[in-house]
Amino acid sequence: MENMLKPNKLIKSTNQLIIGLKNSDEKSFVYLYKNYSTKLFGVALSITHNTEIAEDVLQETFLKVFTNIERYDRTKGTFFTWMLNICRNGSIDKIRYGSDRIIISFDTIEFDESSKTDPHIDLVNKELWRLLKSLSTDHKQVLELSYYYGYSHRQISKKLNIPFGTVKSKIRIAVRELRKIYS
Repeated sequence: MENMLKPNKLIKSTNQLIIGLKNSDEKSFVYLYKNYSTKLFGVALSITHNTEIAEDVLQETFLKVFTNIERYDRTKGTFFTWMLNICRNGSIDKIRYGSDRIIISFDTIEFDESSKTDPHIDLVNKELWRLLKSLSTDHKQVLELSYYYGYSHRQISKKLNIPFGTVKSKIRIAVRELRKIYS
């Protein structure tokens, strides 16, 4: 076990990190954890609102990233976005499995997704929040519940005490408005 993390080449790019993970390089896994754990934990915590559950989600996220690294497809998005989706989906699964009663504060979700290895993510994150803020409160609220927290349309209907059809309409209108703004 001595010198397991030999100081060979430093990881300087996302490509090097991915290659290292594909080769089961422990140094790459340590680098992955050091550089992304805080951000992913913040995402899990903002969704679950429970430190213990967020820690479980974080551990499961890294395990899934490590064991499914071959599935990562750079043509579908950045490596961080891929990990973020694994974490987000894991968090949603945890809260869905538990109780339907989840307290959410919309204005407190401001985590920094910037990464030393991919500075483009910070710009994308800021642009996304800018676009969402341009929507009406009703439309912003249903999109946050649906896309960020993974609520079903029925759960949103119950939570906001509005008809199921209205939820579907608001989401459809909000997405259409985002397309107009973004075009």
